[in-house]
Amino acid sequence: MAQVVRLRTQPQRVQREVASDLAEQLRLLPEDMLSQLPGSIRLAISKATHGLHKHARPDTEEGLWPGGFVMLSRAQTKAIWDAIRALPADDRPNHVRHAFDLVLLNLRQDTGEVMLTRDQLAEEIGCSPVHVSHVMGTLARMGVVRRERRRIEGVRGPGMVVYFVNPHVAWNGSLDIRKADAKDAKAPTLTLMEGGKTA
Repeated sequence: MAQVVRLRTQPQRVQREVASDLAEQLRLLPEDMLSQLPGSIRLAISKATHGLHKHARPDTEEGLWPGGFVMLSRAQTKAIWDAIRALPADDRPNHVRHAFDLVLLNLRQDTGEVMLTRDQLAEEIGCSPVHVSHVMGTLARMGVVRRERRRIEGVRGPGMVVYFVNPHVAWNGSLDIRKADAKDAKAPTLTLMEGGKTA
């Protein structure tokens, strides 16, 4: 089968080069100078930087996740691990922990979207896609992730499930963007859930 190559026009290449240069210039702004600006200005600069990265490298990891890091406090990490370990055996805590680790390794920079499909998660964890739905549902009930349906053009039905990390749990990129996103999200409860099959 022939490989599909995406052609780019000269203006598109120039636009991407300009976007890359501007993103790099914004990233060079001194942190002590940025800290003196109002929060709304810092947020605008952060969003502009991420938007420029996406435009410059739309088909690469750098465009989705410049910097390649996730911020997660030690206390929050321990709380999530403890809550997962406390799950009943029927909830397969090892699979839930594996899914949580995969979530952190595959976050989109600007939205916190988990960049793995249900089938990809299943392949990584080593279980069926149906079981992944149960595992991710457990993380959703714990408040670690949330689910959305994304319609696919030309396909009937409610659409595919897309997962997003709760910004109270972890985030990547700008602290200002994380604070803005966290205002609209509930903090995770991480309470022990009753599990197992009912008689």
